[in-house]
Amino acid sequence: MFPVSAYGALVQGIILDENGPTSAVEVRAYKTYADLLHKRNATISHRGEKPGQYIINIPQGQYYFTAQGTGNNTPLYSYHGLNPIRVSDDDLWLPFFTVPQTKTTCTDGFQGIGGTIRYKGLPVQSGSISAYTLTDEPFRGMGVLTNTIGEDASFWFDLEPGQYVVIARQRQDNNAIGPLKKGDLFCYSSANPVTVSPAKSCTIDLSCYPRDDIEAFLNQNAEDPRGKREEKRRTASMETASIKETAGKNTQFSIVAGRVTDSNNMPIPNLFVSAYTADDLFLFQMYIVRFKSDFIARTDKNGMFRLEMPPGSYYLVAREIVGEAPVAGEYYGIYEGTPNHSLKIEQDKSINGLQIIAEPIMP
Repeated sequence: MFPVSAYGALVQGIILDENGPTSAVEVRAYKTYADLLHKRNATISHRGEKPGQYIINIPQGQYYFTAQGTGNNTPLYSYHGLNPIRVSDDDLWLPFFTVPQTKTTCTDGFQGIGGTIRYKGLPVQSGSISAYTLTDEPFRGMGVLTNTIGEDASFWFDLEPGQYVVIARQRQDNNAIGPLKKGDLFCYSSANPVTVSPAKSCTIDLSCYPRDDIEAFLNQNAEDPRGKREEKRRTASMETASIKETAGKNTQFSIVAGRVTDSNNMPIPNLFVSAYTADDLFLFQMYIVRFKSDFIARTDKNGMFRLEMPPGSYYLVAREIVGEAPVAGEYYGIYEGTPNHSLKIEQDKSINGLQIIAEPIMP
């Protein structure tokens, strides 16, 4: 039997490396990312009855969860992909997939951050990688910059001096944003955040794990923690925690779907469609497109896009580049279905069939 928390919830789960459960790693819960950054005020797990099992009694609230320790003489680390996680009075089951810890190396050179992304030692040759400032917490969306991962699993960001959190994601549906699904890769380095100094080139390597997919994560001859008898297995799934990658537990998102075409009604693939809040901005202002949006999708080969957003009013902008002012020659368009170009979204009501016309910006 597990102990019952007298003042909050019981958080428990399994800690895995690629060879199976590991008991040499402990889970830590931090109230803020600043606490995580400075390794202070952590609630630390204790071991459960089975190999790799951990238990934490913790007050209700929101936490950043990590796992850290050493297995087979290798320093291991895991930053939970759903951070920050809200703990209520319900028991919570959270598994951790640990990967080798890494360090940052900075030398004189071009100012910014570069590196490689790997999963089980192999290069990750597609997906997106984002750089966030510490004020972008909890590190969702596109960040200050988002790039695609190169075919050689490499990336590079030109960045101003400061501290940055670098996170890569590979979605099997090739979307640039949205909650990760089973089998999608989440990639975070124990070296985060990275400090960029003037005229310094920093290298950081990221290791990935697959959301909810124990079979894919474990090596072929690894010990499966769920046992051999199906009826006795407990699903070690992040989804059993009923956590959404949203601002709050009760946030209800609505779906907005449509198509981006040119003036001849030909679809335009691979454009970013961003939604910017219009609640406090009655008329669209061009400067807002230089900021990141928390709600963004990419058009498919047929120009189709799909966004999930909470209720409110939004400006929808389609373009090739995000996070900077429009440039000459770039495909650019804005939703024009209302006099002020805004789109009102009501709770639990989906909107389909929107059209945005995009054209190259004239020099």
